[in-house]
Amino acid sequence: MIEPTVTMLPREKASLYGVGALTDRELLALLIGSGSKQRSVFQIAESVIQQYQFLPSLQQASVADLSQHSGIGPARALLIAASIELGRRCAHQLGQRFGTINSVTEAAHFLMDYFAGVTQEEFVAIYLDAKNAVIAQDVLFKGTLTASIAHPREVFAGALRYAAASVLVAHNHPSGDPDPSEQDRLLTERLVSAGQVIGIAVIDHLIIGREEFVSIRSETPW
Repeated sequence: MIEPTVTMLPREKASLYGVGALTDRELLALLIGSGSKQRSVFQIAESVIQQYQFLPSLQQASVADLSQHSGIGPARALLIAASIELGRRCAHQLGQRFGTINSVTEAAHFLMDYFAGVTQEEFVAIYLDAKNAVIAQDVLFKGTLTASIAHPREVFAGALRYAAASVLVAHNHPSGDPDPSEQDRLLTERLVSAGQVIGIAVIDHLIIGREEFVSIRSETPW
């Protein structure tokens, strides 16, 4: 078997061993394609990685942010952003289709992956069957969450459509602070009450911050 060499280009290495054999820098270099007169493609890739350090932080980089790097124009920045978004959706939909949620912590980590690259507030509902397998996940609202927007009927319309046994709702705080507001608590109470009436349990309402979360159910006795 041929061993990869230090001089092997990412395209050659990926062709021989698969893209999983590439380092973070090589993957990014493969997307960038070529260098500039001033810097090699590896130097450009390295500068991006050094700026964001923690690789998932790259999900938050906009096309405009990426375009600021010398050697990455709008077209290349768009390709990088699209690749990151495609990977995020693939990972999330795989878990959405086949995953089972057995604890609040498991649900929170499931959602942290999704919200890692989301820069505005989103309210999502995860619909589960009787064995806690994820049937579907819907983004119900985007933008600032208010009681008038986040209405129980949208949450339970999905639950009825998917014939769900229960639902778990969550939204992110892009600031990174998962502390729930009074509005968050009131919304949770409304959802729980509505669920009791129609016989669909609301497992929890999670507030997702940056690498941490708050479970309103465990915070507030019902």
